[in-house]
Amino acid sequence: MCEMDVKEAIQERRAYRSFEPVDITREIVGELAEAARLAPSCNNNQPWRFVFAYDKEVLGRLHEALPEGNRWVKSASMIIAVFSRREDDCVIKDREYNLFDTGLAVGQMLLRATELGLVAHPIAGYNPVKVREVLGIPDAYQVITLINVGRHSSMVPDYFSDNQKLGEKQRPPRKPAGEIAYTDGYKV
Repeated sequence: MCEMDVKEAIQERRAYRSFEPVDITREIVGELAEAARLAPSCNNNQPWRFVFAYDKEVLGRLHEALPEGNRWVKSASMIIAVFSRREDDCVIKDREYNLFDTGLAVGQMLLRATELGLVAHPIAGYNPVKVREVLGIPDAYQVITLINVGRHSSMVPDYFSDNQKLGEKQRPPRKPAGEIAYTDGYKV
């Protein structure tokens, strides 16, 4: 296992799509679950839930929930379904914390995956009804994202779009800090 500091993990984390197989072990699942488990949440409610799917048959059924644009996910060694429900966390007026708190847990999981030399790429393109059906997730839960896990491969599939191919070679541009961070008030 590779160890790095938080800043290095933040800088190294990338949402690659080119995967090569990696042996998913109970230890890896435990490390990722532990990273998420220790995340902060409103009143320590811990509203997040995860299904770590790495059985080939289960992965095959999950692939049916993906649109053609996400066919690259089929090379992932594990898919983590992330889900939560409003009732399991603080709701203060119009602020529903379960999504925020689950996002914090996912962020910690992504950084730990990076430390372990893995790529953990969350996606929004999937059929949540099919995911719930395949994994037995009750309808009361919102499937928030699927995190696709593997080891980065330098081989870029031919079917990748030009934009996806470029994203494998260089980090997509990030907004400058001045566009996202303000001091002492929001300024347009």
